[in-house]
Amino acid sequence: MKKSSIVLVLMVVLCLGASQAQAGWTITQLTNNTTDDGDPAISGMNVVWHGWDGNDQEIYSNFAGQITNNSTNEYNAAISGTNVVWQSRDGSDYSIQSNFAGQLSDNTTTRDRSPAISGTNVVWSAKDNSAYQDYEIFSNFAGQLSNNNYIDDFAPSISGTNVVWEGVDHSSTFENIFSNFAGQLTNTNTPDRFPTISGTNMVWSSSDGSDYEIYTNFAGFLTNNSINDYRPVVSGTNVIWSYWDGNDYELLSNFGGQITNDDIGNPHTSFALSGMSVVWSASDGFDKEIYMATYTPEVIPAPGALLLGSIGAGLVTWLRRRRTL
Repeated sequence: MKKSSIVLVLMVVLCLGASQAQAGWTITQLTNNTTDDGDPAISGMNVVWHGWDGNDQEIYSNFAGQITNNSTNEYNAAISGTNVVWQSRDGSDYSIQSNFAGQLSDNTTTRDRSPAISGTNVVWSAKDNSAYQDYEIFSNFAGQLSNNNYIDDFAPSISGTNVVWEGVDHSSTFENIFSNFAGQLTNTNTPDRFPTISGTNMVWSSSDGSDYEIYTNFAGFLTNNSINDYRPVVSGTNVIWSYWDGNDYELLSNFGGQITNDDIGNPHTSFALSGMSVVWSASDGFDKEIYMATYTPEVIPAPGALLLGSIGAGLVTWLRRRRTL
């Protein structure tokens, strides 16, 4: 065999027997302007957030540019695919708007807030106009989902038609987790807060008596330390949350370890997760911008690739022996 042919074969074999790739986070800054961008949400690689357009707060995205352009303030965007919902102030109170079905709530006194979306199913928290004047959970697919008098229901999270939320019982001053599929899910003398759901997997933050820890219904508790762990978000079985490191809040995950470690003095309390991609709002030293991090797991060569690598190493040894003959 000619030397050139041997070298060509050797190069192909060594490429097929590729070495092991290292795991890690790739961080990208999505916005770079002179105004504050906040409350990002993510679905796949599609991201939305609210930002100042010079007159008021509008909704922006990384896939369709500016989504809203009017004279009212828009906040708290949520996304599923390319379907986007948000909270809009119409002059007297807030209503829920969307880019696929227009206005989803229309009233004058209920203060609709904190929308969440899965497909085209949308939920939000609003006052129910009852004698109790408390917040309940509403939807565009099943009407009012909660009716807990004396309990304010906040911060809904949805996956399919499964919905969870945080209920604040003013008679006991404790928060518990509720759902539209199994009723009250927690009943403790500690504050259970910030629930999110993915399929039937749930996460929430709860006090262990000394600080806040992260709990799940599929893997028990994820944290057990002496620091405060807050605001968990779940996607599949992947979970992220914020924790206090002594200087500011940073982001952690159960699949890729620590995400941020910047000590910029700005709490990471505005963040979201989809798969292995995370978005958050943080200061760039001048104002708040939107950042995205995607985790790449460690790639271990398949047995066939390892065999090809061994063959490649054998060819190198054989060529060296020929040169010495």
